[in-house]
Amino acid sequence: MFFKVHILKFGLCTILYFLVCLIFIKTRRNNVEKVTNVTKIVIKYQPQKSYFSISNKTIKKNVELEINMLRIDELKGGTIDLQKSATLLQQVSNVCMKQKLRTPLVKKNFLYNAKHKSLYCWIRKVASTSFTKLFSDMDNRRVEHNFYKEADVLSPKSLENLQHLANNNTIFKLLVVRHPFQRLVSSYRDRIEDNSKYTAQSWLYARQILHLSRPKLFHFNASGNILQRIFFNNKKLKIIPSFREFSEWLLKQSPNHDDVHWAQYHSHCAVCNVRYNFILKLDEYTFGEINYILSKLKLDKNKIYLPKLQRTRTGITNFDRTCKYFNDLTTDIILRLYERYKVDFEMYDYQLDKYLHCAKSKKL
Repeated sequence: MFFKVHILKFGLCTILYFLVCLIFIKTRRNNVEKVTNVTKIVIKYQPQKSYFSISNKTIKKNVELEINMLRIDELKGGTIDLQKSATLLQQVSNVCMKQKLRTPLVKKNFLYNAKHKSLYCWIRKVASTSFTKLFSDMDNRRVEHNFYKEADVLSPKSLENLQHLANNNTIFKLLVVRHPFQRLVSSYRDRIEDNSKYTAQSWLYARQILHLSRPKLFHFNASGNILQRIFFNNKKLKIIPSFREFSEWLLKQSPNHDDVHWAQYHSHCAVCNVRYNFILKLDEYTFGEINYILSKLKLDKNKIYLPKLQRTRTGITNFDRTCKYFNDLTTDIILRLYERYKVDFEMYDYQLDKYLHCAKSKKL
């Protein structure tokens, strides 16, 4: 009887041992499969090594490391679309190589926070106020107005310092973009059309725009001097150029001297020479992506207030609103605007077609 009890106990222990082993093996297999699936995605978007010139030196621009860092973040539970993010980083690298672009660094275009190990390139009319305020708060400055002046304080100490940060793997580097046409209309609405305020852009460029489109305003026999005809005494616009007039003037200007409100993304943010870790597309962002960015900035998303992106005093500039402004353009003008911003379109996979349908006519 004694031996039977021991045999029975031995048998139960053996069965229990095998069951525990089976559970362990199954759990381990599931974890391996999860890592393997993510690795397959990374391999699918494995970048080619490419080289780009900066000044007279050549540096290696390889996005493999950035994609692998995204993979690690996803495995840690980061709420990002690895495939989408990897594709975007690779696309930017491919266009840089294809076009053999030189995109020199400009210190004042970047905000840096050493404590949070983060670098951000601001682009006007692409949520730059929201993210500048965020970097200002991270530096405990608590500024409430004139955020554009924060670049004087929050930019890297020197160009040499920026060059080091641009390729430092321990620094999180953020870029935020939106559809180039939506940003162009947003800039026009805010800096030219809205005459409820003085803007440097209306003061600097309205005369040039109107001189091209309404030359009679500048005839000497017209009453009053030209400034009195175009501006009120407080420098606010009296005669507002239309979006078509603005577009036709812009197409005659050299992109090398563009105002920061409509400068090309790739040249303004030196995208071919900075190892950006994440690119946020403002017109299709998710709250998961915003939370991911806050986590990489080492901020508590439950304690951070980030104003609703894309919102402005005059309302959001989305496709529908942009289409209304493009309704006054010809397809020829739209195509020429596309050529002007073609590199940005290609880098961030933005489309042209539906904007062509907004035009009233094909020719001038």
